[in-house]
Amino acid sequence: MANMSSAAGAEIERNEIKQHWDHHPYYASAEEWVHEFWGADTRFLRLFKELDLSSVLDLACGHGRHSAQILGKVGTITVSDINASNIEACKKRFSGQKNVKYHVGSGSDFKGIGDTSLTAIFCYDAMVHFEIADVWSYVNDCARVLKKGGRALFHYSNYSANPGGHYRDNPHSRTFCSEAAFRHFASRAGLDVVCSETFGWGAPGLYVPGMDALTLLQKP
Repeated sequence: MANMSSAAGAEIERNEIKQHWDHHPYYASAEEWVHEFWGADTRFLRLFKELDLSSVLDLACGHGRHSAQILGKVGTITVSDINASNIEACKKRFSGQKNVKYHVGSGSDFKGIGDTSLTAIFCYDAMVHFEIADVWSYVNDCARVLKKGGRALFHYSNYSANPGGHYRDNPHSRTFCSEAAFRHFASRAGLDVVCSETFGWGAPGLYVPGMDALTLLQKP
């Protein structure tokens, strides 16, 4: 392990994360608290309203619980996930919906999505578990797939303890990342940070202050 390249280490972690979330019972239980993201007074909805919904991609869509909240408000929406089983679940859920597209992703970039084809990207309750190398890769590829003026809204981990450790050993399975690193990634990708917030996460007794971040990016 000590001689393993960073690329190989990221690949191993990515595959483990992929397998962990394949056919996971969490998708069913998470349907019960979508209000945490779509309630009228949430930071998530406030910033989501800043997106142009003409051509949207829902990254790490799971079984489509977030896309289901906005189907009537978008031009087209692409549901994207590394697990083909999740895309199959979305095909059943959105059967007959003319404005939904389906994409099995790589887990590290938007391969298969056309250049300058999207007006918006969002990712809720998923990137918090991504390997930091993949967070960087996705942010970097935003510059390719977004139209000029397009925006991306990402919910990710602001947990910077336990570097090199296993993400499932961390509170709420947050991966090693930080809001400062994310800003750095955006700068290197040539994207503007429109707004960025850090906040706590967890139910009473399990709440961890400042553990998550939500950042809105724009392609100049």
